[in-house]
Amino acid sequence: MSLPSDAGRARAKAETRFPQTSWELLTQAAAGDEQAAPALNEFSERYYAAVRAYIAAIVRDPAEYEDTTQRFFLTVVLSRGLLAHADSKRGRFRTYLKQAIRHFLVDELRKRGRKKARGAEPDLRPDALPGGWDRLLDGASPAPDLAFQRAWTKSLVNIALVRVNRICEEKGQNSHFRLFIGRFLSTPEKGWQELGAAFGLDEKTARSRADTVVRHFRRILRELLAAELESEADVDDEIRALIALH
Repeated sequence: MSLPSDAGRARAKAETRFPQTSWELLTQAAAGDEQAAPALNEFSERYYAAVRAYIAAIVRDPAEYEDTTQRFFLTVVLSRGLLAHADSKRGRFRTYLKQAIRHFLVDELRKRGRKKARGAEPDLRPDALPGGWDRLLDGASPAPDLAFQRAWTKSLVNIALVRVNRICEEKGQNSHFRLFIGRFLSTPEKGWQELGAAFGLDEKTARSRADTVVRHFRRILRELLAAELESEADVDDEIRALIALH
């Protein structure tokens, strides 16, 4: 029997370690050392879609929000600007991140205002917010908040699915994962008899194998949420909110 390679052991260890908090990832991403790139990639996996959705709900201009999102990551995240005022004792990271986005957008408005005075492009328009740009500093409106939450939970679910797929590969459970996908993530949803037949399995065995993956998925998702929250009760509340969104 051959032993796993160093690369294989490293990958397995990386997949089974407890997820880092976003505060930790942000610190590593801004460090500029060999850990910065992997940390930034993971941070972006968690939050890029949510940041883009939040900005899109405020700006509401397809020609603007993608570029604005990229500028936020370049000028705020990578420049250590987001890290400079970060304090994990002040509450949830998502609240801090949304506040940072709002301040960034106000700065963008001011820059655009100065350019407009010189005859440049018109301002960004936060049409989703009653009260316009002044509303940004007072707190989020429901529309951008909901857009952020939906995109963030979708990103977290996708991350969990990738990690569960790797766990199944490590354990030789590829058919288990395919049964899980066929039952819970396919449209239209397939019955156990049809799914089992495709793998030469009866309904009971097909269900049992898919349930194994369900347990993997629940564990990974709870770990990802726990890395962002302070208590098990908060995790349970977050899972209920996630279910309500879907």
